[in-house]
Formats: sequence, C-alpha cells, structure tokens
Amino acid sequence: MRKWVELTAIYLIFGTVTLGADAVTLKGKVTDLNGRPIEHATVMVYHAGVKTGYSTFCPSCYADCGKRTLTDANGTYTFTHLNPDLWFELFVFSDGYGPVSVKKVDPSIGPATAVLSPRSSVEDPRQMVRGRVVDSSGNLLRDVVVEPQGVASELGALIGTVPGLDLLVVTNDKGEFEVHYEGSASKMLLLVEGRNTAPKFIVMPTGTERRTVSLYEGAVIRGRLMAHGKPVGGAEIGLIARERGGLGSDLNMVGNPYGELKVGTQSDGSFAITNVPAPVEWYVYAKMKSMAGRGATEPVTCATSVDRQVVDVGDIQVKPGNRLKGQIVLSDGKTVPNGMEIVITSDRAWDTQTASLGQDGRFEFGDLSAGSYSISPAVRGYTLPGTAENVAVSIDHDLDSRKIVLKPAGSTP
Repeated sequence: MRKWVELTAIYLIFGTVTLGADAVTLKGKVTDLNGRPIEHATVMVYHAGVKTGYSTFCPSCYADCGKRTLTDANGTYTFTHLNPDLWFELFVFSDGYGPVSVKKVDPSIGPATAVLSPRSSVEDPRQMVRGRVVDSSGNLLRDVVVEPQGVASELGALIGTVPGLDLLVVTNDKGEFEVHYEGSASKMLLLVEGRNTAPKFIVMPTGTERRTVSLYEGAVIRGRLMAHGKPVGGAEIGLIARERGGLGSDLNMVGNPYGELKVGTQSDGSFAITNVPAPVEWYVYAKMKSMAGRGATEPVTCATSVDRQVVDVGDIQVKPGNRLKGQIVLSDGKTVPNGMEIVITSDRAWDTQTASLGQDGRFEFGDLSAGSYSISPAVRGYTLPGTAENVAVSIDHDLDSRKIVLKPAGSTP
C-alpha cells in the first residue's frame, strides 16, 4: 500500500508543475446547429497533452484537467491560467443537447467553437439505459464520460458508430447518466471512463432501472528504458493487452478490448503508466516512431492482478534493430504513383511504421525488433492478389530484397 501511495503522490506532484512560461487564456463559443449561442452550457477540460514530444503523464493527470466553466448569454466561455505547453481536449454539454468532444485545442491558435445538436427524447424502456457511477468508496462521480460502443438489437449486435445511438454522455452532479437509442434494444455496450480511474467496459440491459457502475483507480505499470547502460528519455512507451478483444453476437466480450495506453519516458528513462485495468496480461514496448534511429525493444510481458497494484517491469533494453528493404512491383509494368505509402505492423505490439514509396516502388523500414509483422501496401488502384489485405513477414535479421507484387484493382488473379 505504501508503495502505491508514494508512486501516486510523486506523479501527481509532477503533473501539477507548470511546464513552461506564462499561463495562457482560452476563449471559445458554444452554439446550436443554427449558430445560435447556448447559455449555461458546461465546458470542461478533460484531457491534456504536450504540444511537442511525448506526455509523461496520463491524459487526465495534468493540473488543468477537471477545470470547468459555464457559457454566458452570448455562448462564450473562458479558461484562464492554462499551461501554455499543453493542448487540451474539451467536453461540452448542456441540457437538451448531445455532448461533444473538442480535441487538441491549442489556446495559442485562437477560439475553439463547439456546436451542439438537439438530443431526441425517448420513452420506450427498450430505448434507454440508465446508470450511476461511483468510485471504489461509493462516492458519486460527476463528469464521467460514457461512450456507447454498441447495442443488441432486433437486427443482432450492432457495434461501433450505430445510427440513432448517443455518441457519448456525461454524468451529472449526482453521478447519473442516461443513454438513448432510437431503435429497440435488449442491452448496450458502454465504455465508462472517469478522470484518474481505469477505463471499464460494461454491458447493461435496457430499461428504466438505474444501475450502478463502480470505477477503480487501476494499477500502475512502471519501468525504465535503457540503452547500453544509459537512460533513454524522450521516447514513448506503449501498452496493449496480449489477448486483444472482440465482441460476440450477443455483445459478450472476448479478450480485452482496451485501447492502447501511451506515456513518455522521463530524462532518467523512467515511465509510469497509471489507471491500468486489472486483471489483464499486457505487452509493454517502446513505440517505433519515437525510437527511430535509436534501436528497438522486444515487447515485455507483464500482468495486472488487482486494483492499486504497482507492477515494475524493470529495465527495458534498447538493442540494435533489424532492417527490411524491399520493392513494390506493379503487375502491369507501370510506375508507382507519387505519394503512395506502405505500412508495417507488429503482430504483438500495437505499433506501426509508415514508409514512402518511390516511383520504383522501393521502401525501407529500420529499427525492427525480432518478431512477426504484417505489411500493407497502399497504392492507388492496386491490390494484393486474391483476397489478401496484407503480407506476413517474420524478421530475425536484416532483409534486403523483399518483393511484393500488386495487381490492378478489379482484375482477375
């Protein structure tokens, strides 16, 4: 317990430090679809991140996160004393309207406008889910974002952006929320995420009963990134579940559908990823883009078991990576159009590299750790033979002559 408290305190202290010079002011406006101002709309700073480099704290751990204000009669809002080195994600909501998220707002660029759409009312119990969100101590949590992920409808399971389903809702001062769907459903899949808590997927039956959702702080995964005995700062660490998630026909979850968590390394190479769900097995790795020219890391496996657990993965070693060079060949003999790209994706880490293709189709990837990858060429008007969407490749040494043939789209194999 002491270990958890000490680590949490350290990162919360760092998170409240002003990173740069003078504070800045952010102004903006909230309107309806017709451009009319909306008075008394709530505008909240939900997430933040650094403008340059990689954020060394969770998106909701910065001191400015959690600030909120109301719009005036002209629909305008103002935040003062914001950190000038950060961008911000705002959530905007008002009674009678669907909330919206305004991402990557930079106060130095100018005002940020949010446009709210009217929210349709529903009366059929099969069109709604009602809930309340509490923390591990039973305290009601306001400003928790509830993002619907799918519904079990008469047409079967509908996943993703479902027409007629709320895109997101936010809990009120009583911790309450209500999700609407224009159709009829038996249950809904929700992603519930509060500040400084681990995200949680939950399937809730439709109806008027208000059900309680409990959120927990989650675990911490920490370690150091090292190369030849020296710390590697300014890199980005990724975290993804080993058994990635999927959904069955009845919204039953298979594996772990959590998105990738990312955090930057400090100057001493250390990192701490907070609010990690448990129990889950994970891969931890240095992101390829942040390691360009510096080497590669093998994904490290670890597991979170219980809430408030601190998992120390120790030193993640940077080693020389492998090279993959090759050529895209078009079966009709034409040259590759300008601006085309090719992507390589790790089968273990949630990580990719993108390379530009020359007109001769040549490409090169560097700093690849040993492992299995998928290569996806993106050449306008051409596809891989058959029904393949990518090319599998196993890398444990430099490969300098990989050739991939593409055929014109629509042609026979």
